[in-house]
Amino acid sequence: MSEKNLSRRDFLRLTSLAGMGLTLSQAAPFSAFANNLEINAGHKPVCYFDAFACIGPRKYKHPAEPWKLSELISEMEHCSVSGALVSYTMSTYYDAMYSNLELSNMLKPYPHLFAVWNVMPGLTSEFPPPEELGRKMQAHHVRAVSLHPATNGWNWKAPYQQDILRWLNENQVLTIIQLSEFGNWQDLEELLTQYPQLPILLTSVYWDSQRNLIPMMENHSNLHCTFDNLQNMYGIEYMYGKGLVNQMIFGTNSPTMSAGAHRTFIDYAEIPEDARAKIAGGNLIRLLKGQQPPEEYVNKHEDELMTAVRHGRPLPVPIIDMHMHMLHEGLNGAGWSYTMENGGPKGIFALAKRLGYAGGGFMSWNGVVSVNTAAGNITTSQALDVAPPGYWGLANFDPVHYTQDELKKMIPGLYERDQRFIGMKPYHYIGVSYDDPSWEQWWKYGNDHHFYALLHSQSGNMAEYETLAARYKNVRWLIAHAGQSYDYADKVIAVIKKFPNIYAEITLTAVPCGIIDYLVAGAGENRVLYGSDLPMRDPRPQLGWVVFSRSSVATKRRILGENAMQVIKPCIDRLPKYNRPVIHYK
Repeated sequence: MSEKNLSRRDFLRLTSLAGMGLTLSQAAPFSAFANNLEINAGHKPVCYFDAFACIGPRKYKHPAEPWKLSELISEMEHCSVSGALVSYTMSTYYDAMYSNLELSNMLKPYPHLFAVWNVMPGLTSEFPPPEELGRKMQAHHVRAVSLHPATNGWNWKAPYQQDILRWLNENQVLTIIQLSEFGNWQDLEELLTQYPQLPILLTSVYWDSQRNLIPMMENHSNLHCTFDNLQNMYGIEYMYGKGLVNQMIFGTNSPTMSAGAHRTFIDYAEIPEDARAKIAGGNLIRLLKGQQPPEEYVNKHEDELMTAVRHGRPLPVPIIDMHMHMLHEGLNGAGWSYTMENGGPKGIFALAKRLGYAGGGFMSWNGVVSVNTAAGNITTSQALDVAPPGYWGLANFDPVHYTQDELKKMIPGLYERDQRFIGMKPYHYIGVSYDDPSWEQWWKYGNDHHFYALLHSQSGNMAEYETLAARYKNVRWLIAHAGQSYDYADKVIAVIKKFPNIYAEITLTAVPCGIIDYLVAGAGENRVLYGSDLPMRDPRPQLGWVVFSRSSVATKRRILGENAMQVIKPCIDRLPKYNRPVIHYK
C-alpha cells in the first residue's frame, strides 16, 4: 500500500484491528525492547488521531502563541495527523452549552475534527439535565466530554451533583479530565472506584507523577492517559511492558504544544506495530465507539527528517545533544518525585544510537539536582568511561558546600586530570546568583581555557547572563530551557542580540508549538541548540519538536548538530580524539 492517503476501506480495516483491542503479540518485558533498540530499521507509518486538541482565546496569552482553529489544522496537516478531538476554551470560560454548540458549528466543515463538550450538573437554568444533554450530543455527533468541576465551581463529590457522572458512567461516554479539576490522586482514586464503567482520559499529567499514575492505571482499566506532558524516559516501552497498551492514548494539546513532538515519541517507540497503531489512534476509536477520521492524511511536502521520524528510522543528519544528565548504571529513579527508566549509560546510549546521535555533552544528575557536586563529577567520569565516541562531560562545582580554598584545588584538579571535561554546569539549587563573586574562580578558569557553560536560571534574570557574557568573553554561555515559553524566548532573544557568546538551548516539557521557528527568527539560526534533558524526560519528543518545526532542513541541521560544533570548537582540541563528535551526513 502506498503512502498516499489511504482509501476509507483500507483505513477502516487497519484502525479497526487496533480499535477493537486485537493484539498480534503479548506484552513483553521492557528490557526485551531496550536490547533491540540498536537493530531496529524502522517500521511502516501508522495513522494518528489526536485525543487532546484545544482552541480558543485564553488569558495571558503571548501574541505569538497559536490558538485558532486554522492554526490547529495547519499543525495537524504539517505533522500528518489525520484527525482530532477538539475542545474549546469558551466552553469552560463562558456559558458551557452556548459555547459547546458554537464549537460544533465551527467544526461542521471538517469531517476529521470532532467536538468535545464541557459538561456539568443540570441543576441551574444554564445547563440541561443529563437526558436532554444526551439528545443534544447525539444530534451533534458528540461522543466525548470534558469536566471542569474546580474551574466551573461545582462539587463532584456531592450526591445531589452526581447525576451527570452517573449518566456518563451508564453510557460509557469518554470523559476527558485534568487531575487539578478533581483534587489529588486520592480523589481520582475515589472517582475511578465509584464509576468503574466511566472511561476516563487523564491529560496534562507530568512525567514526575509516574509513581501514582502507573499503579493506578494497572488497578483501574477505565483510566487512560495521554503523553502530552508525560514524556517519561522509555515511557511508551515501560508502560507497554506493564500491559497498559489499551489505556495509552495519543494526545497533543495542539496548537499550544507541538503535535510533531508528541507523534515522535510514538513513532520511535520500540513496541510491536499493532501496539503502535492502538496508541496512535486505535484506542481512541474504540473509546469513541467507532467514530474516526474519514481517511489517513500524510503531508506530501514533508522533508526527509520528518519522513525518517514517521518511519521510525534514525535521522539522516547528525544529532548532538547539549543537555543530558546521567544516573548510575542500573538506576531507574533519581530521588524527589523523579522516575527515569533505564537512566544509566546503557539505556541512554542505546536510545541515542537509535535516534542517530553523533554525541553530546552530559553531566550527572546527583551532582546537579541532588547538589552532591563532587560525587556528580565521579558519576560523569564513570559514564564517559563506557560512552560511545563523540561524548564529553560538564563538571559541577559549588561555592556553598566547599570553601574558596577547596575550589581552588578542585576546579583545576578535575579538568587537568580528565581532559574529557570541557563544560561548566552550575545549578540554581545552590541558591547563589551566577554572577555572584563566589563563582568567579570557576568562570575565570573556564574563560582561560575557552570552555562553555550551560546555565538554568530559575528566576529568569537575564542580567546574570549579560554580566557573565560581558566579563568572560571566551566562554560560550548557553541559556538552558530557552524554548519553555514565548515570554521567556523574548528575553532570551533580546540578550542574544546583545552578546555574540550567548546561545539558546531549547529543552522543556512544554514544547510550545512554533517556538523553534520563533527563536530562529529572533536569535538567528546559528544561535539555537538542541538539548533534551534526558533521562529526566525522554529525548524523543524534544527531537520531534525540532524535526517538525517549519524551519528548513539546513536550519534543522544547524540546530541539531552544527551549532553545537561551533560552541565546542574553541576547546575541542583539548578533547581526546575519541570524544570529539564527527559530523557525517547520510
